[in-house]
Amino acid sequence: ARVVRAVKSERQLFERVVEFWGDHLNVPQTDSPLQLFRTVYDSEVIRQHALGYFSDLLMASAKSAAMLIYLNGNENVAGAPNENYAREVMELHTLGVDGGYNENDIYELARCFTGWTLYPPTSSQIGGFYFNPSLHDNGSKVVMGQSIPAGGGLSDGEGILLFLASHPNTAAYVTKKLATHLLDYDPPQALLDEAASVFLATGG
Repeated sequence: ARVVRAVKSERQLFERVVEFWGDHLNVPQTDSPLQLFRTVYDSEVIRQHALGYFSDLLMASAKSAAMLIYLNGNENVAGAPNENYAREVMELHTLGVDGGYNENDIYELARCFTGWTLYPPTSSQIGGFYFNPSLHDNGSKVVMGQSIPAGGGLSDGEGILLFLASHPNTAAYVTKKLATHLLDYDPPQALLDEAASVFLATGG
């Protein structure tokens, strides 16, 4: 369906941007349940937010069943934080591999996302995002110099995602990838500087 839409659509810029975000925030369509949830991810996350604000897209991706399952976010609990999503969101989705963070930042970020999970198959809201406060690490955290007070709950993860989405390193990293995808394998630096500046000025 995705290929047919891309080939048949009269909105080719839109389809190119959908292709970009589908790769940038990649989730494979592999075994069950990703066979189902990746299809939903394409329509309700990537296509819905492709031409909108990056922060909205990033938040929708982080809370999607596809991403939570793919990067084990639904297994990230207090006392045993799973770092898979925290590492990917910094290295691949926002700041880039040289984006100014360290291993401790990844660990602290993983703690922010503890308790982010899904409604179970027995629920009428199967696959929907669910924050389980009993699985969340309620202690204080520090991510890239950002102090996160104890007791923040869901806002720990949401707040730090907004911080990452609006970071200057994210602006440079994401706009360079987008310029390369749409324009040229080696886009001129003046264009990259302008694109990053617009990204920051408009909130992504």
